[in-house]
Amino acid sequence: MPYINAANGTTLFYDSFGPENAKPLVLIEGLTAQMIKWREEFCELLVDAGFRVIRFDNRDVGLSQKFDGHSYTLADMAEDTAGLIQALGLGPSTVVGQSMGGMIAQELAVRNPDLVSSLTLIYTAASQKWFLPQALNREILQHHATQSRDEAIREFVAGEYLCRSERYPQDLPWLTELAARSYDRDPVREGNARQAEAVLSAPDRSEDITAIRSPTLILTGNADKLIDYKASIELAKLIPGARLELFSGMGHEVPQALWPEFVREISLNARRFPTPVANLATGNARRPREATALSPASRKDRAADQGKPVGKGIALHTSPPQYHPVTNNTME
Repeated sequence: MPYINAANGTTLFYDSFGPENAKPLVLIEGLTAQMIKWREEFCELLVDAGFRVIRFDNRDVGLSQKFDGHSYTLADMAEDTAGLIQALGLGPSTVVGQSMGGMIAQELAVRNPDLVSSLTLIYTAASQKWFLPQALNREILQHHATQSRDEAIREFVAGEYLCRSERYPQDLPWLTELAARSYDRDPVREGNARQAEAVLSAPDRSEDITAIRSPTLILTGNADKLIDYKASIELAKLIPGARLELFSGMGHEVPQALWPEFVREISLNARRFPTPVANLATGNARRPREATALSPASRKDRAADQGKPVGKGIALHTSPPQYHPVTNNTME
């Protein structure tokens, strides 16, 4: 697992799964999370779907470059990702970001559209108005930098409890292992608070993301206790041609039981054609879309939005998506 000097000068630690000639897919992690939170088994499922998967530590966490005493923005972090794609010679890539990683991915798709062949946003938002009270706690983030290893592991697992799903059990043994590995890779963790400041100081992206043309998939759950799932509904209305898959009982995490469905949806989205430029001028992106195309497995979950469980598989789009052909499980 090597280091690379991104094209913008930031030194990032990354690793790669799958053949180098496969379609590139870049995973962007969330606030304070290291790349190892993208589980190896999930990455291998994406490889089986025809991707070369790249995961990396964002600046200031894990083994990537630290920015002691320096503030930065989500736009800077998006430039890190762009620099990684360029330095590795990946070309246009499928970009998948969760939580803060989804915010970085939005910035990337707006600023470097030529590098984003398709975009998947997982439980994220275009602005802070959708953050729930426990989403960003400065005192907790600051305290994390002073804990002992045992304290850090306990606090990490307790913090992940906020991310829990109502319908899917958490893998506590794995979370405990992840906490230990994360501490051992980056015991100081002073970058946590700086990343939080980057999120809190970010401007509203609602206007900017209407220019995104990359095929966009939005995945979220209605049991998220950190970012209101309605933020994803807003994203689907703002980004032209975006599709939303809403999972009943899913929290601020990607449950293992949903991995196959996530991989399938990401793969399908990677085969969609970009939204035509002509469609961007119509204003349709701001027009509320009706929920359509519920998958058979999700119809039992169908319900109205007024306090009832929300069905999974809801696809929001103005017209049926068009897909590239697939041959021998390899995307062309």
